[in-house]
Amino acid sequence: MSTPIVDNEIKLNKSNPPLSSHQASLPPKLPLKLTAKTDNRRHIVLIGAGFAGIRCLEQLAKYSADHITLVDRNDYHFFPPLIYQVSAGFLASSDISYPLRRFIENYDNVRYRQGNLLRINTEDKVVTLDTGNVSYDRLIIATGAETNYFGSKDIEAHALPMKTIKDALSIRNHMLAQFNYAASLPVAEREPYLSIVIAGGGPSGVELAGVMSEIRLYTLHKEYPELLENVGGITLVTADPVLLAPMSAEAQRYTQLQMEKFKVDLVFSDPVARYDGHIVTLKSGKTLHTHNLIWTAGVTCEPISGLNPDDYGRGNRLVVNSHLALQHHKDIYALGDIALATHDDNYPNGHPQLGQVASSQGTYLGKYLSDKTVEPFQYKHSGDMAMIGRLTAVADIKGMHLKGIIAWLAWVVIHILSLSTAKNRLATTWNWMTAFLTGNQSFRMGIQPHEDKFTLTKDSTAAKEP
Repeated sequence: MSTPIVDNEIKLNKSNPPLSSHQASLPPKLPLKLTAKTDNRRHIVLIGAGFAGIRCLEQLAKYSADHITLVDRNDYHFFPPLIYQVSAGFLASSDISYPLRRFIENYDNVRYRQGNLLRINTEDKVVTLDTGNVSYDRLIIATGAETNYFGSKDIEAHALPMKTIKDALSIRNHMLAQFNYAASLPVAEREPYLSIVIAGGGPSGVELAGVMSEIRLYTLHKEYPELLENVGGITLVTADPVLLAPMSAEAQRYTQLQMEKFKVDLVFSDPVARYDGHIVTLKSGKTLHTHNLIWTAGVTCEPISGLNPDDYGRGNRLVVNSHLALQHHKDIYALGDIALATHDDNYPNGHPQLGQVASSQGTYLGKYLSDKTVEPFQYKHSGDMAMIGRLTAVADIKGMHLKGIIAWLAWVVIHILSLSTAKNRLATTWNWMTAFLTGNQSFRMGIQPHEDKFTLTKDSTAAKEP
């Protein structure tokens, strides 16, 4: 029978045996005080499960004994560089994503909390989510960036962004619905439903234009014989005088040549000014008739309630020091697209908003907070690459300028190896091989989800039907 504890003192139970003569001769013991075991580990709250957040989490889980709460609006991590292939139906969304709870299941010190960040109370060290409050000892902000419509409300209302998996599925469903509807129309009325305008001449815009042109040239006329091979055109619009502005001139020239071979119309130095869902109006006044404007033209960061205006720099990015900490909050750090680090002499205006920058920062901060390094963060650029189409790509890697099939092979290998898990790598490899060998893919299906029938309220954990 266990000994009952009352007021932190051990009391003798009536069933305890009497003291022996030897025990009775010993000096009396002071009452035994029981104290609770104190956990001195810090609580790190990490908001954002993109490249930066996941790489930071891996290092913290490996080296740190602190408690870690991972927060993200989605319960999965995904691989943004391949989002355009989901949009085009070459990959399933599950090929480039992985459940967060499965990701952290082997980390005893990590928990996941789903929610959107609403505000930060820096005095009380509490973050407010739409699912409740979470206190922190250290806070890491890796919330990434949002689509930038440059203040145009009509473009925001009518264009199709390509930033998230939800966006990619919306593009796929929208385009398939347009093709199916156009097939039912008289020939003279089809063009606006079949034509595609892509805004943005960076890697996302170029890669999407390339894969869409392949579908238009080699696939749709087989699946839609009623269109009589008139499957519309593709126009790529950019505010820059070249495609792939950050890359080498050689890569830019080759990309332009390949786009023209794929029959993609190119518009340079003339950004989209307005779009009403029917007509794209460019800055020059030129108009394009289409019901399909896909927006890849830029990103921006959303300000976070609770932080001060002087915490922000250009593009609403959080200004951080050489250890990626906010300059006015020693226990708050920022990573990835939302972080603006100006200490690096090679990047005086801040690092580019790229996945490899986010990954590098995440790995660094995880080690820094685990006392595995004390050096300031320095970014080493690995290179740039872009897929143009089947067996053709461009790559600038450590001074080398690759193009054609060699760059295409490098692009394929690097992107497969960069996926999160073996399951993602195998699934993506299989689907790419199938598409490459057969010239077709199996994910070009318009599956429109119904809106949620049930809602979850704060007052009840039960689902209620509205």
